[in-house]
Amino acid sequence: MEHTPLPPDVPSGSATAHAAIEALYDCARASVVEPDAAALARALAAALARTFRADDVVVAAVLDSTLASKARLRQGSLVAGPSLTREERRFIDWLLQQRQPFAAGARIEQAASAPASPWPDVIAVPALHHQGHPVALLLVARRRVYGRLGSPDLRVLETIAQQAAVAFDRAQLLAQLDSWARGLEALFKFSAAVSSERDPVSLVRDMAEHAARLLKADGGQGGLVVAGASPDDLLMESSAYWHDGVWIERTRRWPRTVGIPGVVLETEFPYLSADYARDPAHEPPDDMDEIQYAVAVPIKNGADDVLGFFELHRRDGNSAFSWQDAAFLESVANMAAVAIENARLGAALALKNQEMRALSARHVTRLEEERQHIARELHDEAGQALVGVKLSLQAMGPLVPKEVPALREQLSHLRAQVNDAATRLKVLARRLRPPTLDRLGLDMALQQLASECGEHFGFEVRLRIQTLDERLPAELETALFRVTQEALTNVAAHAAARLVEIRVEIWDRTTVHLCIADDGAGFDPSDRSSGLGLLGMRERVNMLGGEFVVTSAPGEGTTIRVTAPLP
Repeated sequence: MEHTPLPPDVPSGSATAHAAIEALYDCARASVVEPDAAALARALAAALARTFRADDVVVAAVLDSTLASKARLRQGSLVAGPSLTREERRFIDWLLQQRQPFAAGARIEQAASAPASPWPDVIAVPALHHQGHPVALLLVARRRVYGRLGSPDLRVLETIAQQAAVAFDRAQLLAQLDSWARGLEALFKFSAAVSSERDPVSLVRDMAEHAARLLKADGGQGGLVVAGASPDDLLMESSAYWHDGVWIERTRRWPRTVGIPGVVLETEFPYLSADYARDPAHEPPDDMDEIQYAVAVPIKNGADDVLGFFELHRRDGNSAFSWQDAAFLESVANMAAVAIENARLGAALALKNQEMRALSARHVTRLEEERQHIARELHDEAGQALVGVKLSLQAMGPLVPKEVPALREQLSHLRAQVNDAATRLKVLARRLRPPTLDRLGLDMALQQLASECGEHFGFEVRLRIQTLDERLPAELETALFRVTQEALTNVAAHAAARLVEIRVEIWDRTTVHLCIADDGAGFDPSDRSSGLGLLGMRERVNMLGGEFVVTSAPGEGTTIRVTAPLP
């Protein structure tokens, strides 16, 4: 059925029956279509202003005995920003404590003990739910030009308050359900943030934003403890401020006892402020003004060391932060502490791994240098000494009398042994550090290696090397040669292969690719007893920032692939 509003010439004075019905209809409709507490407060404020021809109307939701979402109309216009003076807020707080209707022009039992009303002509009713706790407050004030507000007006407002109590109770329930849903979503996000491998600064920033959205904060920040001028001089540091859904980059530092972060660093305890502007620890950020409420908690690890902080802000017009909010923020801080410790442990481990790799790389370099030195010594010193012995034995041959054939035979045997030793010494020196690798490059060194392996080990080696415009870096050539050498040694020792194929290619002028494949017995790469050869090859490739992959299975041969970046 369509509702027909009353004409604008409804007589002023006490609310008439028609006006009361009109008010009840408007308020009932607002209660049905406005489940949100803030929208409900605005709709009720507009309905009350029309019904009572009020000059000033305040409708506020009450959460935990504290004003939450509220609306105020003056002369029919919604008041923005801080809408209550300190005297008005004190008077409304008294009304909520009394939990009784109030009319300035009526004889109410508790009116004599009331503080001075900021409104000369006012009626107010707390909307109580079924347990007697206030869930909202309805206040109507009028100038005398319309006549004083009396008991009939108060009775109408009480009736509206009973309807409003149900509507605000439902709005709070829906808000709580929405908060729980957002809480679950936030917990998933918190869990994802904790599980992710991120640096502590971005991690704390991300978790501060999630907490601010969950607690409906207007602003907030998170930060970490950093060292000051001395190791014992600790500071709180924040790199950005979250304001109305946007991060504003700026760095601020707080020493102990300075600002709320500094107080949290000093006390190691949560901090709540219900009047931020007058709080002795307040230091308003440049990015947000009109802060009314603040909450901050320390981020502490298992040893109770402070690692950082979270701080959230709300403007006037929203509800104050509670200790329940602080407890929730502490739980977020506990998760953040675990993630920060994990991130720092991961960074320390990565640094140790980097140091180990650098040490290993240095060791490999020194090993190659020592191999080169030993090979040179074997070739130049020991090899030349054997040549001298060989020449001396040759010179002694004619000096031996023909009547002593046994001595001549012994000299020939010694010359053969010296020749064999010189040959083996030459092979050993070449295996330690082939001069071909240093003089002619990787392709010639691999060709020589393939030829020697085919001769000594009895399997065929097929080599395909992409023609290079210029030589590769020395450390890269050495690594690829050593990997190939070790792979061929493993094939000879374990694979019983008939064919080994080796390919060297350059991909996109940025990557060198080495592939060594055999048709031998194969093995299980996951078997940790596969030996140190693979581990050494993998380490050589890792030191170059490359990738080492082994593909094999029993009876299916083995393929080794190496990719390494070109400088």
